[in-house]
Amino acid sequence: MPKPKTMFLFKVATLSGLCGLFIMLQTGCSTIHSPPIVENDTGIHHLGKFVWHDLLTSDVAATKTFYGQLFNWVFEQHDRYTLISVDNKHIGGIVYSPEDSSSRHAAHWLSFLSVPDVDQAIDVVTANGGTVLKGPETIKGRGRVASISDPQGARLSLIFTQNSEPNDESIAEGAWLWHELWTNNPSDSAKFYEALVGYSTVEIFDDYWVLSNDNKWQAGVRNLFNKSLKQRWVPVVKVNDVKAISTRAKHLGGKVIIAPENPDFVDQIALLADPLGALFIIQEWSGEDDSEEGEKQE
Repeated sequence: MPKPKTMFLFKVATLSGLCGLFIMLQTGCSTIHSPPIVENDTGIHHLGKFVWHDLLTSDVAATKTFYGQLFNWVFEQHDRYTLISVDNKHIGGIVYSPEDSSSRHAAHWLSFLSVPDVDQAIDVVTANGGTVLKGPETIKGRGRVASISDPQGARLSLIFTQNSEPNDESIAEGAWLWHELWTNNPSDSAKFYEALVGYSTVEIFDDYWVLSNDNKWQAGVRNLFNKSLKQRWVPVVKVNDVKAISTRAKHLGGKVIIAPENPDFVDQIALLADPLGALFIIQEWSGEDDSEEGEKQE
């Protein structure tokens, strides 16, 4: 995965399947088909990497229309679960979640972090102030999973896949580029994920931390720049033209929360929300291969 310029660009900008893993973790649905994350079983795991994403939404049809026209995503229906593909590779799914105005988790992206042992990871979560929301449990065809929130309330899921996980390779347009954790306490959040996954961390500038393992930057942790926003993990999608995608998102009923306005940025970024309110970042990327940059950084 390429290095994240979102950390630098957003600092400036803001100062100016699974039957649905979520459904399975909530209610259980072992009788529903769970398509694998990757079709060819290699037995390879990328521990410490975000390997899957589910979008929880109250309007699956509208969501498919929005993202399909925005990113050219392709969808496959598996009972109550909608599988998302880009460039013939599975990248995530869409799960129906009833709208609940009292819930602090309306439409949102839920990221899945690969860990070597979910049960042991749960012990680390509770020992370090996190909360287990559901699981762990074994999902046929998928592996061991659990849903948690970290000590600051950001939700994610932990997974050890039964088969294999997506390989590190060049990232296609419309696929996941990076992940950011928005938190009121970046230093403490970084320490929690150090304990959970064994990341090494480095503070790039005030209140922005990078989580890495195996000489690869896996995610960023930033101070929550807008206190009206909830502490959360936010995924980043790679695009070739941020301004064009931002304009298209508005025409499709989404919102541009932070627009790409600085002409000095080499790789433009923007913060968007889909029509149901799920937040995500889009970013252009001209960086080199991650493994090479990881070696340079070291």
